[in-house]
Amino acid sequence: MNGALPVTQRALLALALVAALVVALAATATAEPATNARPTTAVVPNGTYGVLGARGEYVVFTVRNRRVRDLNFNIQITCQASDSPTSEQRFFSGGAEAPQGRVIPNNGKLILNWRERGNGRLGQVHVELKFGVRDVANFGVIVPEERTPETGPEDALESCDGVSALRFNRGFELTPPPSY
Repeated sequence: MNGALPVTQRALLALALVAALVVALAATATAEPATNARPTTAVVPNGTYGVLGARGEYVVFTVRNRRVRDLNFNIQITCQASDSPTSEQRFFSGGAEAPQGRVIPNNGKLILNWRERGNGRLGQVHVELKFGVRDVANFGVIVPEERTPETGPEDALESCDGVSALRFNRGFELTPPPSY
């Protein structure tokens, strides 16, 4: 045995990890506040938010009246082909199918889930935008093996997954590429 997990076990493990993350987030969100603590509302000014990470990952979106619009992102995912013992790093770009105009809750944490095709792969996308002392965008993408009418029973299939956390800033603008 070469030590690599079969693709179905790898996909189940990725789903279990995402489920554990969701349970942990739900447990912290439902924790009782101290009796003397006052409820707080996160301040979220209008504007463009984003960051360009060192690994080529990015997130950019706009906030108007506590509503998030025009979300775009690019994160690294790890892909495993069913006929290969090694995995490879790829990118998943998305946001075109993201829910638009969702209101940021008073606690400053907006959670979005949807399915989208990014870089040719159909993935389940989970995004958590947290506004507060540290503004953070947490991403999770799971791309299961996709059998199409064009793929035969002997064709290799690919499954991918990836998570990322990017600290974003208000007032972010992409700089245009240099002209030569």
